[in-house]
Amino acid sequence: MRTDHPTIVLKFGGSVLLSLDRLRVAVHEIYRWRRDGYRVVAVVSALTGRTEELIKLTDTHCLNATPSIKAGLIAQGEQESAALLGVLLDRAGIPCSVLGAASIGLRVHGHPLDANPIGLNRDAINSALDRDGVVVIPGFVGIDSTGQTNTLGRGGSDLTAVFIAHQIGAEVCRMIKDVDGLYVADPAKCDPPPARYRYANYKDAHATDGSIVQFKAIEYAKRHGIEFQLGSFNCTAPTTVGAGRSVISQPIASITPARVLVCGLGSVGAGVIELLRQLPDEFEIVGGICRHPAKYAELDIELFDSPSAVEEIDSDLVIELIGGVETAARIVRSAICSGKHVITANKALIAEQGEELRSLADEHGVRLLFSASVGGGVPILEWAQHIRPAVVRGVLNGTSNFVLGQLADGQDVAYSISRAKELGFAEADPSRDLDGRDALDKLIVIAQTLGCDRDLDQQHEGILDALRTTIVTRCTKQVGLLTHGKARVAIQETLSGSVFADLENEWNAVELTTPDGENLTLRGRGAGRWPTSESVLGDALELRRFIESDVQSQEEESHVCVSN
Repeated sequence: MRTDHPTIVLKFGGSVLLSLDRLRVAVHEIYRWRRDGYRVVAVVSALTGRTEELIKLTDTHCLNATPSIKAGLIAQGEQESAALLGVLLDRAGIPCSVLGAASIGLRVHGHPLDANPIGLNRDAINSALDRDGVVVIPGFVGIDSTGQTNTLGRGGSDLTAVFIAHQIGAEVCRMIKDVDGLYVADPAKCDPPPARYRYANYKDAHATDGSIVQFKAIEYAKRHGIEFQLGSFNCTAPTTVGAGRSVISQPIASITPARVLVCGLGSVGAGVIELLRQLPDEFEIVGGICRHPAKYAELDIELFDSPSAVEEIDSDLVIELIGGVETAARIVRSAICSGKHVITANKALIAEQGEELRSLADEHGVRLLFSASVGGGVPILEWAQHIRPAVVRGVLNGTSNFVLGQLADGQDVAYSISRAKELGFAEADPSRDLDGRDALDKLIVIAQTLGCDRDLDQQHEGILDALRTTIVTRCTKQVGLLTHGKARVAIQETLSGSVFADLENEWNAVELTTPDGENLTLRGRGAGRWPTSESVLGDALELRRFIESDVQSQEEESHVCVSN
């Protein structure tokens, strides 16, 4: 991992983390910034109400408990939510490290229930970022000189985030709140809504009631001259707090949820629907298209069995997850020509018709997004577009990687394929995965993204072909290579201990080599319901930001003033 990529510290507070399900919001926000090329440090508060439960538990057993003992129990809320977030990130295919206060040497001084941070092991955080790209840290918690756990006072996770951002030199520190920025008064208690800060100087931020951001966090930022941001999930125009002059704007106009039609309701389709439903302010599911509607009645959405419904249903966004090329192409073309944005995970379709479909989308003023077609939870296309690599090399097919691992363990081909299907790593017909065509399609899509797909020399080798001459070991991988106008997929031995050799099950990895010879490696789960669903949702949220930023820029241009 290149260490010169920007780092963002994201803080998720209890007002956002209302439940275990709402922890997924943190997953989506983290993935957003990973797609944009950032290394991410996520600082989390306890789930809503959890700290109060732990305080009550302490008081029930010992009303006058020693402050350091009480702090040790109260801190469990943040540690619990950090561990749970790590589980959800792993499920989504996003590598991460979960590090506690002791692991990162977060030293504090002061009252055990209202301490202040004074030291940090930067190397521990940077090493984890170099390895995984994402680090999750419990906020509100530190270790004193005796090794005991202390807490940083009410709202202390804000202070944790600002402190860590300053200590590691993060380019951005953003606090994710349940409001879209900092207001002169609580917008929930005011009618009409109060004025909103586009930029708030430290003094004005400190003059608010403290319900949005902890005063100690503001004071620390002021002492060290650093800026931080406040905003809601997936926002495009946060409030910045810093040393400059305050700028006040009107409250940002909200936009109606995007109406979404999902085509294909298999494992990934059902996963996408579940994720969309958890974001009712962003999306409204208006229907689904599938071959056998009765089979999916439990999804509780309006169902259609004809692709022609794409033109008839009033939707803003069509998500194509059917697979294959012929029917999928008809759906995508109909949606685009009807003025609807399209998201697809169909790498075969994009590899075959991507250039033509993108031109059609441009012609009709809509967007065609297909990040999920390559890499599952690994943001390969976004990083390739940013890095502009001269060489792309990687393990790009989770099904083949799983099957090869099973073969190395002594299983036969039939069992390995059957097991891959059981675990959701393989489709009903995995022939394109096994013969290398799926990985080749992904190389072609990457080449399209880089604008180097014309006259591409293509070759692919399958697992069954390779078995005639290859003894499969744990280092045997299906490796794709894109370079100098050539796309190759082959079964080959990789170096023991390398990122490719160490890949287990459905995990993918890609090495991007820049024109000046620098290597960047990304890895993650490349197959399965949740990694693919997360990537599809990432495209949907990107589309929301694209639409929202247009609306907000128009609104703010007409309502801005500078505070004295």
